[in-house]
Amino acid sequence: MLSALLSLRERVRAEGGNAVIHIESSYKRKPMVSRDEYECYAGMLMAGVALRCDVGTLR
Repeated sequence: MLSALLSLRERVRAEGGNAVIHIESSYKRKPMVSRDEYECYAGMLMAGVALRCDVGTLR
């Protein structure tokens, strides 16, 4: 999760924004939108999460 969130932060900076908004996780292309939870997947050797967001700009 931390790696995915850091990637979102870098994407926002690269696109000139300063806010990550509307974060949602997804598994098998099915989005999960929640303020408190996210969906991840785990295999034999690794676990991962897929996140998407909107890039925003706050004053």
